[in-house]
Amino acid sequence: MADGSGKKSQNWESNRIKHALHLPGWVFRKDSETTLRANGKPVLVSEYQADMKGSLFCPECCCPLFRSPLNEEANKTGKNAFYAHRRNIVTECGLRTKKAEGKKYLSEEEAAQAIVDGKLVIVEGFLQSRPATPEKQAEVYSQSAVEDQDGEIASVPIARHRGRSFNLPAKLTTVRGLCRKFDDNLYKYYVFPGAKHARLLLDSLRNISIMDSPTQSEILGFGRITSIWDAGSNPHNIRFVKLEFNRRGGYADFSIKIQKYDAELHDLNEGAIGKFVLFYGIVRESGVGLAVSNLAWGEVSLLPAKYDQYLI
Repeated sequence: MADGSGKKSQNWESNRIKHALHLPGWVFRKDSETTLRANGKPVLVSEYQADMKGSLFCPECCCPLFRSPLNEEANKTGKNAFYAHRRNIVTECGLRTKKAEGKKYLSEEEAAQAIVDGKLVIVEGFLQSRPATPEKQAEVYSQSAVEDQDGEIASVPIARHRGRSFNLPAKLTTVRGLCRKFDDNLYKYYVFPGAKHARLLLDSLRNISIMDSPTQSEILGFGRITSIWDAGSNPHNIRFVKLEFNRRGGYADFSIKIQKYDAELHDLNEGAIGKFVLFYGIVRESGVGLAVSNLAWGEVSLLPAKYDQYLI
């Protein structure tokens, strides 16, 4: 992606801390982390102000953060400003290093408490059909939309001891539910169907613009919509939602193939060009390109524009 200046922008994954939580007066390892997460204001690197120094914290481990460089938009080597953890404080945090294998839990009680605290989500699956309560509201991302339902108790292999699984409450959810409060969800740990690890949502996301091959299983992918094309006027014809793609692996393009009727219910139309879309599905070859198709109701969603900065 470009930054508007003609230069290629940094990879969206290079700076793993997309925002800091700003809460003046909060003290690390003394005050409640729940209080910080509930009351801390998300602050992007570009939104940093001098009076925030000393009151910015990591959205995952709550460790104090600093901005580097403090005032400039880039350092002497040209790297964009970023947030980093205080070096004299050690925490177990998925954002301190490059992508890790995933988070493991010492006991079933520890994992269950993480679910209660909103730090861990076990996803049994995505809603396959449209809920009885209409999701199509005057405001697409209305808080009244049905996004989550309680699922079955799931056996998940996220224990630190190999071969051991925990029985934990799971959710049936939608990709739209992940998009709502996207900034909070990025730093929660998710266990998606068939996964062997709890991973930060941030680490589960796949940028399709740099994909170069089909996938063997479902991925949580994202891309920016570049065009819309219908294979006929019938509501049951396929709509091709073309995404930004860098022509890797010899493939020419990338599409989400979705029935026109369902596309309209998800606002995947001409008005969505330029916006980001997320999906959960298997990527397959389609003609000269790659595509994902046969998505269920809960497996695709536009991302609210206010969260674009988290993917750029």
